[in-house]
Amino acid sequence: MKIAIIINSSKVNAMAIAKESIEILSNCGTEILLTEEFKYQFQNVKIIKEENLYSLADIVVVIGGDGTILHTAKKAAGFSKPVLGINAGRVGYLAGLEGNDLGKLKNLLSKNYRIKNRMLLSVQVDDKEYLCLNDAVISKGPLSRMIDISVTLHNEQISYRADGLISATPTGSTAYSLSAGGPIVDPDLDSIILTPICPQSLYARPILISPDEEIKISAIPPEDTGAYITIDGEQVCPILPEQTILVKRADNMRVGFIELQEGVFLNALADKFNFLK
Repeated sequence: MKIAIIINSSKVNAMAIAKESIEILSNCGTEILLTEEFKYQFQNVKIIKEENLYSLADIVVVIGGDGTILHTAKKAAGFSKPVLGINAGRVGYLAGLEGNDLGKLKNLLSKNYRIKNRMLLSVQVDDKEYLCLNDAVISKGPLSRMIDISVTLHNEQISYRADGLISATPTGSTAYSLSAGGPIVDPDLDSIILTPICPQSLYARPILISPDEEIKISAIPPEDTGAYITIDGEQVCPILPEQTILVKRADNMRVGFIELQEGVFLNALADKFNFLK
């Protein structure tokens, strides 16, 4: 078995976790693949150019925080490779393991795990398509003024006057959408969550939408400011007034997260958010 390991070395404990993980997996006869930046830091590993890493690996292990896991998971999804996150950040909601539980890595070799496939959103801005695992956020510019947002689905229109609008996946339901008052959604369900950010109307509430819908969104900001769409906190695009953005479930692509234990969703809520305690 070939396991690629992605390390966010900026995290305080990441290199120590990587060293122990590589030792455990190597002792089980696994071939470890690392990118070139780590060629002098680890022994008994194979150094691969990043553009070839995902195609060669059977499994991708990510050591870092939720941002690193999210970024890597979308890359791995393009090659249909499952991902296991090891938390070296703060919350680590997307992580399947904590740094003090690395002995369970041996389950990868015995295939004592399950893969949970999670939906992605396709967000189209003009002729550019972005893949989104957490959320796509339409937000106002630098001035503190509301924007008018129009949402169209199956020929019906909803209007918001708000600071912005979040289009989230079930995976992203525990991120920005939750902070803005959105629902927690089991990631086993496919759905699209629309959550307004600080809406003017007291009656504007989050909406759960069928994943089969294609949602059209446009925004009209005040003339002296602008509006932007941010994909998974990584990519930012300015939005022109009344420019149409298409949001829908991504076709034929899902992120496969490896779970080494039962009850990951509820356990994560309890442990990371003190929920259900």
